[in-house]
Amino acid sequence: MKYLCLALAIFICFCLFIISITPIAWTDGHLIVIEKEKKIVLKGTISKALGEFDDTLKGAIEYLACGPTGKLYESILETEASAKDIYEAIELLGIKTGTPPDYDEEKEKHVAPTGTTFLLSIEWKENGKTKRIRAEELVYNVKTKKPMPPVAWIYSGSRVIPDLDSDDEDAVIPYAFMSNHIVALKQTDGSALFQNPLPESVEENLYKKNDDLLPELGTPVTFIIEENRKMQLYVLISGKVQGVGFRNFTRNNAKKLGVNGYAKNLANGKVEVVAEGDLLHLDLLIEKLEQGPRASRVDDVDIEERDFTGEYKSFNVRF
Repeated sequence: MKYLCLALAIFICFCLFIISITPIAWTDGHLIVIEKEKKIVLKGTISKALGEFDDTLKGAIEYLACGPTGKLYESILETEASAKDIYEAIELLGIKTGTPPDYDEEKEKHVAPTGTTFLLSIEWKENGKTKRIRAEELVYNVKTKKPMPPVAWIYSGSRVIPDLDSDDEDAVIPYAFMSNHIVALKQTDGSALFQNPLPESVEENLYKKNDDLLPELGTPVTFIIEENRKMQLYVLISGKVQGVGFRNFTRNNAKKLGVNGYAKNLANGKVEVVAEGDLLHLDLLIEKLEQGPRASRVDDVDIEERDFTGEYKSFNVRF
């Protein structure tokens, strides 16, 4: 009996371990929640209906992503999962809704949404290879004549409306459950789960699809929603990276991005970088490190993710 109990205890521990490292799959496999990385992975397509009413809309788009019954003719992406599925998945990550956009009638101005911020990216197959970009790169600003810059999208959870299916007359539900709008390009659009953080986005007809980068309509894609969490990166850069101003280059870019830590030359010819900040700005710093200053040659960038400590208050060069 003693050995049976021991075996059972070992089996339970093993099962708990497997559960802890296994992503949680929802809704027939078209939505996966990875709790440890605060990430949701979705199946979708480049909306086949995109541009359906271009004669009227003049190419303007209102959404980066919509669910199956959303305004797909004004959306870059169509996800297989509904807005409700995504809302519940974000709840599973332990992240609460923020506050939706509003309008202050007394001050006669828009009130921006608030909430946890997320990074959105898209993957698809092109010529047999996987291509991954920030989702906003598929959006073109007609004023700047450039793609949208990198941003962290605001998760407000959408505004609420009466729940007409409930017997409780005071019951409410997120508007996104009905609209199936997932990511709005306008900051003032409270019908979607996520809003654009850029103040300029309150303007009408500001965005179109980026035809230079957009895959063919109907192309299957993977849509990744990841919390813009704080973390530390330990980075080793190899190549011609010493004696070329690499540490100062790293410090200057880190300070512009609000990233803290240090850069240091190692005896083996590599440069060591420890960087702390949010995921968006760390990603942008890594892009700079992969380029390096003009006189450098970057052969390899090895990255290790670590927990955020908050011990660094600025970014310095170490000797």
